[in-house]
Amino acid sequence: MNVYQKLGIVGGSLSFAVVSQCFSAQAATLTQTYTVELGSQPLNSSTNVVLPKFNSLLGTLLRAYVTVKSTVNNSVSITPLTGDFMGTAATNASIAVNIPLLKVDPNLTLSVLASPPETKIASGGTGSVTGSASGTVSKSYDLPQFLSALTGCDGDTFTAGVATTGLTQILGSPARGSFGGKVVANTTVSAIYEYEPVPEPMTAVGTLVAAGMGLWWKRRASKKV
Repeated sequence: MNVYQKLGIVGGSLSFAVVSQCFSAQAATLTQTYTVELGSQPLNSSTNVVLPKFNSLLGTLLRAYVTVKSTVNNSVSITPLTGDFMGTAATNASIAVNIPLLKVDPNLTLSVLASPPETKIASGGTGSVTGSASGTVSKSYDLPQFLSALTGCDGDTFTAGVATTGLTQILGSPARGSFGGKVVANTTVSAIYEYEPVPEPMTAVGTLVAAGMGLWWKRRASKKV
């Protein structure tokens, strides 16, 4: 289980100007992403992932996202029971994430259907049907109780349970199928934080200087009237 951290500016700017004795300042919005790759998870299995909370020392958390991505792969051996087989083997999988920390709204579910093209297998032989399908689902959190629960100190974490369930069915002529170990979901879970960073010392000084210039200009203009 590997956790990667990536930082980048996604929008916003920081600037100030004195125009008609006023100035404005808009803070940048940064994003921080943590991703856990679960690898191949067999159907009807469960596991836990651990993700870092947002570090409050970095700034103010504005919005959080939990994203689930999964690719379902199925490879099914099929032996016809009566005559030639014409059909496929479809897998309907569900990847459910539960975050107990978010008590009011803890669940996030992704459904993926892998349905390969129909295949013909001659009577008396054994063939295979192979296919895959991918999906992504994301949920955002911006209410104060969610942001507070997801915020902590450096090193604080939270746990999410991931349950992979599903069913593989043979669709078509009567046949016997072998599914063992050949139907899996490759899943990643990400926590994404959008936040307003703590102003750097020089930024704070610059803002105070701009405010002082605006006040000085206003007083000077009033004396000339």
